[in-house]
Amino acid sequence: MKITISETAKNSLEEIIDFLKAKWTTKEIAVLENDIKKFRQIIIDDIVKHPSLERFPSIKYTLIGKKQIKLIYEIKTDQIIIKLFWHCKQDPIKLKHLLIKEKTKE
Repeated sequence: MKITISETAKNSLEEIIDFLKAKWTTKEIAVLENDIKKFRQIIIDDIVKHPSLERFPSIKYTLIGKKQIKLIYEIKTDQIIIKLFWHCKQDPIKLKHLLIKEKTKE
């Protein structure tokens, strides 16, 4: 199964890493990067079923980076699309708007 990363996800991950460089240690950022790599293997091996977002049932998420970052993704027939990386301390209304915006790009 192919895993792709949306532009929104790339941008959100860059923003999070920039923010975390000021707040977290290098080791904690390495944990985040390692969790992203583990996500790929978990999906390929079909080990875990992640919960869906209530308002967007086709979109699933998992907590990574010391459970402070949500990796939000969608499973299609032949691919997984990483939609967004979300720091859990951000305004959830902003998350809703980003997901709606991402959905309209399809």
